[in-house]
Amino acid sequence: MDAIDNEASSSHRRRVVAILGLVAFAVVLGAVLAYAYGSGERGTDDAYVTGHVHTIAARVNGTVEQVLVRDNQFVHAGDKLVRLDTRDFDVRVALERSRIEQAQAEQAKARALIAQSKAAIVAAVADSRRGDLDFARAQELTRETPRGLSQQEYDAADATRKSAAARVLQAQAQLALSEATLASSMATETQGRANLRDASLQLNYTDVVSPVDGFVGKKTVETGQRIVPGQALLAVVEKDAWVVANFRETQLKHVRVGDSVSLRFDALPDLLLKGHVESFAPATGAQFALLPPDNATGNFTKVVQRVPVKILIDDPDIERRHIALGMSVTVRLSARGESS
Repeated sequence: MDAIDNEASSSHRRRVVAILGLVAFAVVLGAVLAYAYGSGERGTDDAYVTGHVHTIAARVNGTVEQVLVRDNQFVHAGDKLVRLDTRDFDVRVALERSRIEQAQAEQAKARALIAQSKAAIVAAVADSRRGDLDFARAQELTRETPRGLSQQEYDAADATRKSAAARVLQAQAQLALSEATLASSMATETQGRANLRDASLQLNYTDVVSPVDGFVGKKTVETGQRIVPGQALLAVVEKDAWVVANFRETQLKHVRVGDSVSLRFDALPDLLLKGHVESFAPATGAQFALLPPDNATGNFTKVVQRVPVKILIDDPDIERRHIALGMSVTVRLSARGESS
């Protein structure tokens, strides 16, 4: 009997130990799953480094005379990157300047003709007045008895009067023509100055400069290449960078502007950086796609959307980290109240 009791007691103890082991395993598994779920709810690996990338393009047609930068070189705003052949543009500038000088010469000639026409008008008016007076005297003489002036002399005075009046009209017409010529040449000069301004700008555009401080990348331009306006030559990448984390819409309840986050870069696995949430995108990533989804269809399937969140990197030595745009990042939200 004692042997049977001992065996039963031993079997009972084994069952209790097994049950306790299963309970402990369940607790540990639940804790692990809860931690993993909580971490997943408060983090994402759908995050990438981004920043300002300026595509540099030419504004004029031309042939590349010189490329002044190398790949990955740091440049300052205003530094010359590419220089085009300027000879065609120099010719146009010289041509527009000659047109301005020609218009100015025409103005000088027109002003001289105006002065000449005004003098001719004064002389013609004086002759016309004298002709009117001579004709008036001739009329008085013809009314005298006996007649004091022959018909031939009367007709000559009348012709002289009409000729003087015609010369006045002719001088006035010449003045109007000279003034019109002056106005036309002044308009030509104004247009020439506008063309010269445009030609000078086109000449200045032969020097392609950097709009910002940054690093040269994606350089495709080479010396001797023929380029057209709008053609991408290279890119200038600014030093400032940030992280865009695409959180699921169901995670946004955990995210607030100003929240501290931890950042782990795939390229820097041993380095944990800190950052903070700066802003939210105004729409989900799907809305910015080339073909946004149309949910007003009969075969609608609900898909959890992702919202881009901008995160600034809080690291004074960020420039020395060799963080490139496009790098993958794992983002995890810090617990509320946790120091950044």
